[in-house]
Amino acid sequence: MKFTTLLPLSLISFTLLAIPTYSQAETPVENPTGLSIMQAVDQRDDGEDLIQKIDQKLIDKRGGVRERHMIAFRKDYGADSKSISYFLKPANILDTALLTYDYDGVARDDDQWLYLPALKKVRRISSSDRGDYFMGTDFTFEDIKQTPELEDYNWTLLGSEIIDNHDCWKISATPKTEDLQKNLGYTKTISYIRKDILIAVRIDYWDRKAQHLKTLIVDKVEAIDGIWSVRHMVMKNIQSQHITELSFSEQQYNSNLSDRLFSERMLKMGYRAN
Repeated sequence: MKFTTLLPLSLISFTLLAIPTYSQAETPVENPTGLSIMQAVDQRDDGEDLIQKIDQKLIDKRGGVRERHMIAFRKDYGADSKSISYFLKPANILDTALLTYDYDGVARDDDQWLYLPALKKVRRISSSDRGDYFMGTDFTFEDIKQTPELEDYNWTLLGSEIIDNHDCWKISATPKTEDLQKNLGYTKTISYIRKDILIAVRIDYWDRKAQHLKTLIVDKVEAIDGIWSVRHMVMKNIQSQHITELSFSEQQYNSNLSDRLFSERMLKMGYRAN
């Protein structure tokens, strides 16, 4: 799936790392419903693989800023995908890495592993950890997966709305079960999907108490090699006033990445440019 309402849903997404990319919509969505629109988003071509740099800023409510730099890789395997990302800076989190196997459908749970070099330990992310926040950001492990499962949610088309001069579909998503709500940390999301290129340009999230928790804004997109790519996004936690800002650069598609890159062995080795 490309970037949906949880992503960076589209949005998907580090994974972080696959953070969302989209090709231009070739045909309009016929007889649109919440589900059919999200299926169209899911089916957008984003290349067979992707390499990109990610600059991350964590901004607290007092305006203090922490900066981090990452490199991320993603490869598709039919409807499934694998992604791996590495922190490059600062030194205290160098080689911290996240590996994700993103399986299509709900028959098989997605796999995620976080490597913490200071502890020389790989932590497996379980389904009950999906709502935990990733490395102090405002993105949960669920948010940063490329593929939130469409079958996990009830999708409702609420109408249309203009966002930054673009006509968007407004779509509500609610987890189908209480266990999912608990694991995800959300009772509802509302996504605004641009009709022309099928990109989510805004996502609002409600917490387990049904209070507005945070908002994701995608404010810069660009066509790269014919593929619409997110270049900048901001996630703001409304309750804590904490902000995570992500900028994406040096995006390269269809580089014929090796399957060996997406392994637990490579997770522990860290990224080396050469």
